[in-house]
Amino acid sequence: MAPLRTVRFRTGFPAEVQRRLQVAYAAAWEAQVETHKAEAVRFVDSLAPLVTVDQALESYFREVPVPMAMRDVVRAGVFVRLDFVRLDAPVGDAHPDGWRLLWPGRLIGITRQLARNAAEARQRAGLAGARALEALSATHLHQALEVERVLRTHASPEEALAHYIRTMDLPPHQAQIVFQQALAAVAERELAEQATEAQPDEVLMPVVGRDRLIRLWAS
Repeated sequence: MAPLRTVRFRTGFPAEVQRRLQVAYAAAWEAQVETHKAEAVRFVDSLAPLVTVDQALESYFREVPVPMAMRDVVRAGVFVRLDFVRLDAPVGDAHPDGWRLLWPGRLIGITRQLARNAAEARQRAGLAGARALEALSATHLHQALEVERVLRTHASPEEALAHYIRTMDLPPHQAQIVFQQALAAVAERELAEQATEAQPDEVLMPVVGRDRLIRLWAS
């Protein structure tokens, strides 16, 4: 298998194929947006109540590669889906103010608690970010196979998958994962088809009628 970086990027497909590609990439963009919305909501929920919603969303954009042209749409979709009544509810006495800050040991305790919260938030962000990346890779895998299907008679599987990865501008680490998984799926399909074609035709045994059997037995 050739490395992804060495696969050429073919263009100049027939007009009918170009139209089908446009539809496939529009569907891929929409699927990516919906995946980002769903995973960003899960990300925000995972970090609550350690950070605010706005802080959690900014953390999501740092952990997960969201194209700049997509961020406003994703942010709006997340805000529509979030349960702000629950997320904005006060949490105990986590942030005392006024004279209570001057109580003996209170300031040190608050500082330590904030440090623990920050460390836990970073850990949760890493885990939730990994989960989101896995979901995005699954979305890209499905859409890349759709593009491969459109280009099946016009380009090799490697060229078709490279076309998707470069058009969608996937980051290098994610691009290699999607390329490998999609190529493995194509291999499973094509090898299964070849195995089916290679099977010999069923041998039909002659059917001996009852009268014929009687004559053979009597002779």
